[in-house]
Amino acid sequence: MCLPPSTQSLKNLRVDTLPIENAAREFTALAERNLPSHEKMTVTFESLNLGINAEIIKTQTGPVITVLGGMLGHPGMNKNVLSLLLCHELGHYLGGPPLKSRTGWSSTEGQADYYSGEKCAHELGISEEDFLLSALALTKIYAGVTRESFPELDRCDETIVTRTFYGYPKVQCRLDTIIAGWKNERRPACWFFE
Repeated sequence: MCLPPSTQSLKNLRVDTLPIENAAREFTALAERNLPSHEKMTVTFESLNLGINAEIIKTQTGPVITVLGGMLGHPGMNKNVLSLLLCHELGHYLGGPPLKSRTGWSSTEGQADYYSGEKCAHELGISEEDFLLSALALTKIYAGVTRESFPELDRCDETIVTRTFYGYPKVQCRLDTIIAGWKNERRPACWFFE
């Protein structure tokens, strides 16, 4: 999940499905190029579920990403933001360590954020300007759900951890991490300890 469990949802939901379906189709084609040949990428939309979240699960046939209707219909959502969200979810599957647990398969939230900028967004061909706007918009959605201050592009989370944080980093840290991935810089010290 890109966000911790929440009871927050959208009350009035209006979703233009064509851009969403196009983004999912483009993303699925990219994702399948990065999966083992026997696996298939599946993206599902639970448009009637007004929750604001997304998740990935591992199945025998490959990863399945589910995006809830509240996320799809959020005013901050657009094709590039959705693509970055899908990249984040794929990052749980392909992002590598650190993993959420020693015996698990899922990368931590921070690592999934890093993967979304480092690998996936570049492969989708998103321009740097659109990428930065999308990263900011996505983390603003996160901030709305977690009730944190909105992140800013010209600010950094100054937190320095003494051990890698395996939970949900603060949204400014998440924005910093997505951008660090895009720029192929070190993972930020606000969640990652080397």
